[in-house]
Amino acid sequence: RCSTCWNRHSNQYRYNYGNEGVKIKDVIRTDDHFVYLEWDDGHVGQYAISAEGIYGNGEKSAPSPDHVKVTLRERLNLWPVEPGQDTATLAKAWKWDDLGPEGVRDMLLHFMQYGLAFIHDIPSDKGLREIVNNDIKCGPIWDTIFGVSSEVKALANASNEAYSNEYLEAHIDLPYYTQPPSVFYFYCKENNAQGGHSFWVDSFSILERLRITHPEYFEVLSTTKTTFHAFSPGLQDVFITGSYPSVELTDSGSVYRYRDLFFARDNYQFVREVPVDRRQLWWEAYRYLRRQFDDERQQLTQRLEGGTRVLFDYWRI
Repeated sequence: RCSTCWNRHSNQYRYNYGNEGVKIKDVIRTDDHFVYLEWDDGHVGQYAISAEGIYGNGEKSAPSPDHVKVTLRERLNLWPVEPGQDTATLAKAWKWDDLGPEGVRDMLLHFMQYGLAFIHDIPSDKGLREIVNNDIKCGPIWDTIFGVSSEVKALANASNEAYSNEYLEAHIDLPYYTQPPSVFYFYCKENNAQGGHSFWVDSFSILERLRITHPEYFEVLSTTKTTFHAFSPGLQDVFITGSYPSVELTDSGSVYRYRDLFFARDNYQFVREVPVDRRQLWWEAYRYLRRQFDDERQQLTQRLEGGTRVLFDYWRI
């Protein structure tokens, strides 16, 4: 990490690989985080061999506790078949006043493992950007076609199903985006109506069971592209379309994202591009999967009170 190789302020490598490179003259020493090399032009380079070395500043290693290293797609805890039987774990909640640095780490670890976390009693004067970027540090906030944030109320003759007072089935928004936002931050400002319950479903848990019980369904859902359009009358001057498999897999075959917004699917495009036998199998698989999502035993249900905020993994939940 000498000044010849690295910009100390940006922590970015500045060496041009297209130039004739200097050669290593000697390995001077190593420690837990770096190997120190002497080059034939006389300068000494410091190269990281650990996560602490990579994310440190070259002089002092940054702390990197194991539980902070957990990524959204590692060490996942899949929900049980009947999530309601384990509400104490899945619906674990944190009070705002208890969210110091350790509390934030514990809350985010729970979110990464289970896909959601509840926060109670956030002060009403706290702005969204301040909470997400400064307090729980999971920003930056993406501006979507609905803006930085979207206020949802029950409306008569709503132009979007989300704004009606009807039951809204399990779904994941913005499936037409190349990369939909992976974290959804939901704030219940007020809930004085009868009913008004919310529910969440772990798509990963259900999909992993589908992979075992109906491999042909899993295969067709993970390999057949379906087209989604943003065409709600409330979205003026907006036209976004994208075609992706409902179940997206890593190179090793692990599920990393699920897309499903049934009222934004372009079925006409699907009919034109997919052979009949493939369409028949896809619809058979999709109907079966939707029945799993709609089964109340597979859902975690809560009636949110005003002042409650929920953080959840929007590629999974």
